[in-house]
Amino acid sequence: MASRTIMLAVVLVVGLFVGFGAAYAYDQNQIISLQNSLTQANQSATTSKALALAPHPGAMIHTGWVVITAVGNGDYAIVVHAEGLEPPSSGGYIVEGAQRTTAMNVVPIGANATASEFDAGTDGVGNYWTVIMQNPTTSFESIELLYLPGMNMAQASLVASVSLG
Repeated sequence: MASRTIMLAVVLVVGLFVGFGAAYAYDQNQIISLQNSLTQANQSATTSKALALAPHPGAMIHTGWVVITAVGNGDYAIVVHAEGLEPPSSGGYIVEGAQRTTAMNVVPIGANATASEFDAGTDGVGNYWTVIMQNPTTSFESIELLYLPGMNMAQASLVASVSLG
């Protein structure tokens, strides 16, 4: 009976060590995960930019800005907000970027032209956002907002732009 008690005590002690060891490892992984999340959030905060759109002379816009922020894994979110735009019954808008590497070739900022288009609300406020898999400040010279009367690209006119430096 004494040997059974000793064996039971040994099993209990070993079980406690294993349990505490597993709990410690789990807690350490949680701490490391939290540290990684905080580091990523810190990096995103330091890589965010808010830039004012410069209206093109004669264009219908009175306020506009672009926000660029890192969202992790090399991806970047681009948000455009503009006020004083033409209502949707007149046409829509497209957000484009002037590429740095190809002699200022202007391309849709989203995956394609359709993914780069948006309409303003009846109040003249327009919002657009996309996530791209590259840093726009190293890929683009500028971001441009164009008006498409009747959603016709051939009649596109520059509304506002912002230089990315």
